[in-house]
Amino acid sequence: MEQVYFNPNAGSGRAAKMMDEWRKANGKTDSDYIVIGGDGTFNALLNELSKPELYSYTIIPAGTSNSLSRSMVNDGFTMVDLWEITLDGKTYRFINEASVGFAGAIAREIEQRKTKRLFNRLKLNELAYIATAFRCWFTDKPYFLSLCNNRRISGDLYPCVDAKIDDKWLDTYELDCPRWRLPIELLKLVKAKKDKSSRFVLRRRVQDAEWYFETPLPVEIDGNPLPPVRQIKISRYPKQIAVSVLRTIPKEGTSSRKTDI
Repeated sequence: MEQVYFNPNAGSGRAAKMMDEWRKANGKTDSDYIVIGGDGTFNALLNELSKPELYSYTIIPAGTSNSLSRSMVNDGFTMVDLWEITLDGKTYRFINEASVGFAGAIAREIEQRKTKRLFNRLKLNELAYIATAFRCWFTDKPYFLSLCNNRRISGDLYPCVDAKIDDKWLDTYELDCPRWRLPIELLKLVKAKKDKSSRFVLRRRVQDAEWYFETPLPVEIDGNPLPPVRQIKISRYPKQIAVSVLRTIPKEGTSSRKTDI
């Protein structure tokens, strides 16, 4: 029997509204879990399950960014990679992306302040990330490490345009530049269709890797902030998982409606 997993605060309450619609429609799928929310909601579930490969999942996009859902091009099950990141001896899973440094600081700030909720209400989701990034530009180290299982990450950035969620490789983007240069480099990633590297950028494709940092840096996995660390280690989870995206919720007595992803 399928279970519904959702975050009532995702999308500034949009997930709760989608949950109500799902209940009214008496929705059913062939999946073990219905996930109503964004990347962070799905990430939370994957870190609660001891063996996530034993289940199938259907996502109803209702978060701020929905980066993973946007990469799913049809409604059928897709077998996708799952990754693990170890921080100070504790291991977490992620499916879309993990970031260290500047992006981790943005995730930390955006969850602590009211910026995200305000812009979500105005349906200007991406501006929340831009406003927070501008604030972090003045206060945090201009270092950005992104571990991409997908082309798109929060803020409509495309650090690794060749990344695929099912190729069993993790594409990495590492930016270490002067503070004044950071906005220029990040602007190159907005809706990017090809790599625009500079001498400050290092890109790799890995399955296992480690990074060490001189000072503790903030981390985020699929948009969820984690405490600062000096060292991270990543590896590919040995099994893929089955994920699909439900783009419509049938309303009782009416035709189905497309969700906003």
